[in-house]
Amino acid sequence: MEKKVAVQPPSKGKMNAEDLQLHVEKLKVTEEQARVREEVKKLLVKDGLYDSKFCTEEELTRFCKARNFDIKKAHGMMRDAIKWRNHAKPQDLRPSNDLEKQALTGKTYVAGKDQYGRPVVVMDSSCENSSDHQGKIDNLLFNLEYAKRLMEGNVDKWVLFIYLDNFSFFSAPPLKTSSETNRCLMLRYPERMGHCFLYMPPSIFSIVWKMASPLIDPRTKKKIHFMNGKDMSLCEEVLGKNWRELVGLDKEHSKTNARGYNHPKYWASLKKFYEDVDNNKEETKEEAKSEPLKEETRKEEANTVADDA
Repeated sequence: MEKKVAVQPPSKGKMNAEDLQLHVEKLKVTEEQARVREEVKKLLVKDGLYDSKFCTEEELTRFCKARNFDIKKAHGMMRDAIKWRNHAKPQDLRPSNDLEKQALTGKTYVAGKDQYGRPVVVMDSSCENSSDHQGKIDNLLFNLEYAKRLMEGNVDKWVLFIYLDNFSFFSAPPLKTSSETNRCLMLRYPERMGHCFLYMPPSIFSIVWKMASPLIDPRTKKKIHFMNGKDMSLCEEVLGKNWRELVGLDKEHSKTNARGYNHPKYWASLKKFYEDVDNNKEETKEEAKSEPLKEETRKEEANTVADDA
């Protein structure tokens, strides 16, 4: 049996205001940081890349925070991300036959929300069922975009719960896919990760972590936790009392079905969700089309009243 990585000691007590900013909430900015954000926005406008739907204050803040509010670095990071989104169009991904093939085993899925209202994204590479690189990336992006859409109120981050107890180099994604996954999580969705739980990683991960951790900024490092399967108190503290049910920990695992994953139920809920999303978009478009007519009607009514007077 492989030796497991020692669990990091949990911090006791509920999250304070500083913890909430790090792990849960939309980021607050100072006046100087807001000025930097505005400068980045101006540069994107100059580039012809500014998109009001994507480049919200919250999104600009996330990219600025990821680059410590360095105007040049934040601009470069967001510019590259916008160009990527314009090409990859993850926001347009919808339930399809190709995506369903990737989703059948539940290797990546949104399990629900934790006690803070954050979407919990469960991953298990031992349930890999495809060799299609782009298909696997699309499945990841589809679930990340879905998780984004589930965020409400002041919630601005998701939780990653990654099963590694059945990890095998035979089922692990190839370097190309792993690298692209990291780029997506770190460069294209910055400051979205609230917590990352690595459940029972094999000993090789301790070696990798020792090499990689000096390169990871302290802010991100605080969000990553190795769980050894014995002391799981941090999961309950962070995710809530029903965390085991949420991530399916006590459910049966197989290579064809991730713990807690019910494909027919999950896929049906996704179809319904995106039907509602797209219907709302159509209603918004119709309202936008009718607005000029309403304005013309208001003018005609005003002229009629003036004539009568």
